[in-house]
Amino acid sequence: MKKISMESLNRMTALVIGKAGIGKTSLLRTIPEGEKVCVLSAESGLLCVRDLVLSGKVEGFEIANFDELRQSLNFFQSGQGNEYQWIFIDSLTEIAARCVESVKEKYINSKDTFKMWGEYNDILTKIIKDFRDMTTHSVVFTCLPSIEKDEENRRYIGPSMSGSQLKERLTSYFDEVFYMVPHESGPRIFITQPDDQRIPAKDRSGKLNSIEKPDLGWIKNKIMRGENSNGSN
Repeated sequence: MKKISMESLNRMTALVIGKAGIGKTSLLRTIPEGEKVCVLSAESGLLCVRDLVLSGKVEGFEIANFDELRQSLNFFQSGQGNEYQWIFIDSLTEIAARCVESVKEKYINSKDTFKMWGEYNDILTKIIKDFRDMTTHSVVFTCLPSIEKDEENRRYIGPSMSGSQLKERLTSYFDEVFYMVPHESGPRIFITQPDDQRIPAKDRSGKLNSIEKPDLGWIKNKIMRGENSNGSN
């Protein structure tokens, strides 16, 4: 058994779901000064934070296929990435697509479809959890949304990715799930709690208001301060 460490208590794991163009990648700007972030970019879309890359605050890897994602995981598990305080994976939608491409190369026979999807689910679930469970880093995944229907044909918003089992379980893997949307009070907000609109959001810390500004540093600090949403200790 491994004792709980202070490092593991001072980190945050989050899934940010939002439409294309809402500003998910720009959340890199909200990571506190002095804290380095490694971006694993499967979307080749870091133009909006080009200045952060040039300044050295944002470093990372372009993820062109699933093997490269495994390599990046090995990079952190080997301790080579200990200079970073954050891992920002952008986006899970694209990574899932890379995983599908990888397993399809193995299962080319249509009779193996069931095995293919089973392996896809197992492989991607494990790599998500392996990143999530790195006790020395705060880890943020981004993902596009999709409109789904439940057994009673009611619509709800879910993560956009292949694999029905994984889509249903994905939000349970994270302490924080934020749904990022535009808002009349500002350009965008995080919804942190589910409501009657059936949106993917939750806050296991119990420290956040139902609506928060989309600032990763602010939110992490609010959670770690030990205050609940009404400001009491």
